[in-house]
Amino acid sequence: MMARHDRELPKVARALPEVEAGDGLRRTVSSVFTLVALSLTYAACGGSPTVLTAFRTEQQAQEHCPEDIVVWVDPRSGLFEQKGHGSYALSNAGRYACRGVAERAGMYAATN
Repeated sequence: MMARHDRELPKVARALPEVEAGDGLRRTVSSVFTLVALSLTYAACGGSPTVLTAFRTEQQAQEHCPEDIVVWVDPRSGLFEQKGHGSYALSNAGRYACRGVAERAGMYAATN
């Protein structure tokens, strides 16, 4: 003899959508694995990359970083020059920036 709750179970089961453990589960596990891998890669790289803050005038840059050296950055070449370098503030594409920020953004000092 069946108990009352056993007879009602099929009605509830029919109301719920059927879920297959095959491809859907594999996709879910794959997505979770990908997100974890990306998160770990992001953390291993030191978090978010430094955004280069550049200024139109040398004075603006110096006010922004009074304890740092102001450099002339050329984003096209990925190089920066310090004051006294032959190409300092000569390129049309360049701007003034703080040396520390330029280095953290991946730029390198130009050689003479």
